[in-house]
Amino acid sequence: MQPKQVAAMGLISGIILFTFISMGGEASLSSRLGYKRSAFQEESLTEVKHNECEDKGQYRSVKGFCCHLCPAGNKWLDDCISDDGQSFCKSCMPGKSYMDVANRDPQCKKCSTCNILYEDVQRYCTVTCDTVCQCKDGYSRPHPLQPCGVTSNTEKNIAIPTGIGTFTLLVAVVALLIYRKKKCLYPFGANLWSQCRKAPTDALGDGVTETVPLLHLKVPKDVLKKPRMLIKKRMKSNDGEVWRQFHELLPEVYKSISENTFYFLYEMDKKYNIHISVYWNVYEITDISARASYLLNYFIRAGEKECQGLLEMILAGQNKQMQLQTLLDFAVKCSPTLNRNTAHKELNISEDGKTVEWLESPPDKPDHPDRFKCWSQVLSSETFSGGCFFWVVNVGDVENLRVGVSYQSILRKEQDSACLMGFNSRSWCLWKRKNKYKAWHDQHSTELEVGEHPRRIGVGLDYEKRVLLFYNADNNEHLHTFYAHFSEPLHVALWVWHGFLTIEPVNND
Repeated sequence: MQPKQVAAMGLISGIILFTFISMGGEASLSSRLGYKRSAFQEESLTEVKHNECEDKGQYRSVKGFCCHLCPAGNKWLDDCISDDGQSFCKSCMPGKSYMDVANRDPQCKKCSTCNILYEDVQRYCTVTCDTVCQCKDGYSRPHPLQPCGVTSNTEKNIAIPTGIGTFTLLVAVVALLIYRKKKCLYPFGANLWSQCRKAPTDALGDGVTETVPLLHLKVPKDVLKKPRMLIKKRMKSNDGEVWRQFHELLPEVYKSISENTFYFLYEMDKKYNIHISVYWNVYEITDISARASYLLNYFIRAGEKECQGLLEMILAGQNKQMQLQTLLDFAVKCSPTLNRNTAHKELNISEDGKTVEWLESPPDKPDHPDRFKCWSQVLSSETFSGGCFFWVVNVGDVENLRVGVSYQSILRKEQDSACLMGFNSRSWCLWKRKNKYKAWHDQHSTELEVGEHPRRIGVGLDYEKRVLLFYNADNNEHLHTFYAHFSEPLHVALWVWHGFLTIEPVNND
């Protein structure tokens, strides 16, 4: 054979060998991996069988309790504290995450999104099931797990050589890039865009600095024109103070929503249960101005209550520190005493009723109807049903604590989270665990960014204005504010583990 023929034969042999490895070798490797997975699964099943509970809907916790799995639609937070108890769970976020089975997973599954170019939404994502997408007309799925592709009756009969197809695709991509560069279109960045044409301005007069999105939606010249018309219609039928204030602050409201659209959407959903379709509409709008305009119009149509809640959120965000200082200037400082009859058996209350200490081996306490049975917490003897007050709790270096308020009607004897501060609709609290801080109410939490760790936590309450705030009493730094419609008198509530907390006395100077 000639050298060229030898080289050609070698090349052909290499291609055949590569094809064989890709097809047969892959199956062999998969089978070997499958054997290893099976062995691992068998070992895991043996371990589970050794530690499993009688009820298949339970699992064995680290402390040896049989805890119920979190139901579908929830994620796992912590183990139960007694046998046959309910684990601590938190609901997945509607439209963003879901969990379709009972579980002990600390994270919900992320909702899938449909490709708007090829797919339509057949079913929106809920907390218990994922999004279901269906192919648009002219598209189909080669396999259920593959994306939609172009449907063609002749594609099986026409075979384009790989080299020619790749070359044609490359030429098309280069031509598209040249065309978009000449037209100054995305994706060539904001700098090139500003060189080609003047950036438009929004309704507030500020220049648009965002990069032009791929799916750019046209925004009306005056994005506030339609909201103003809607508000005026509302004012004619109900000339309330909320609508007048909303109309006056409309530019500030629009700007705040533009900068933090998804934050306002999430916070408003926690209060007013926004329909899942609104979530989807907001996510599908890629232009910031159009997205904010859509959400603003939605809140106005929703009604006065929603607009008042939106105003409270925005004004609170702008004036948190001012609000704190005003409350401290006008509120009455008090020093409530703790009610021994409510204290958990592991808690010791000092003689003056100001200090609560957790004891590992506490003395026996007589049972009492008001005593907390499962959680190491205590309520105050005094209640607040009006006025403006604040008090300070010395927490020192305690790493695990809760400081807050609660209704008298909070449950006391149940073994699940219904009795725990912040895990029900009857209590509000600030929670500290090591160096992490969260605000809790009705099983919903807000993670807080705390600069200097407070050794003294202040609590301010304005009952009539429905304001409950927490602050660092060492430097008067605002930590968090709740806005709530209080319907019962409030008690001071404390929860502690491994340490003690003290309500500071009133300074008579």
